[in-house]
Amino acid sequence: MAESVALQTAFPPVLINKYILAQLKRFELLTGIEGIDPIFPVQSTNLDDLYTEITITGEPFMIFWDRLIRYGSDTKYWNKKEQLVYTIHSASDIQGINISRVITEALDREDAAAQDVNTWLSENSADLPPLNVFFHNFRVFQIDETRDLLELASVKFNWKNKIIIEYDYHTNTSLYN
Repeated sequence: MAESVALQTAFPPVLINKYILAQLKRFELLTGIEGIDPIFPVQSTNLDDLYTEITITGEPFMIFWDRLIRYGSDTKYWNKKEQLVYTIHSASDIQGINISRVITEALDREDAAAQDVNTWLSENSADLPPLNVFFHNFRVFQIDETRDLLELASVKFNWKNKIIIEYDYHTNTSLYN
């Protein structure tokens, strides 16, 4: 029988999402959302169904993320380049703009943002999986015009934005070491 191997490594999207949640909390954008993490991996679910399953007292928002793995421009195989695609759904224009602004300003600062994320991760390591990721830089891009996205909008959410978070990192350990 094959021996089971537990994965004791951090997953970069999870770490980035935790950092973004901390930044949204810092600017008091998580008020009214009790006991849930409003950042979800992409799911094949109706937003209205998901909205009714969650108790939200304030203006609701949700962020769906998807991971895109890309080839690194570096010849060293341990340096990785990936992207997260965030689709932000918000009940109000102001809240949606503020969420997008916090994410963009927190991460669209190349190596300065990576340094901040790495520092935050080390300071909060007790609440995180084992850290084996070191970020090198971050950049943020908007994908589509918000107006185009609203054609697909759910009834409960009247503001949408889609942004890409591009990041370079390396891992300190490998599953095959």
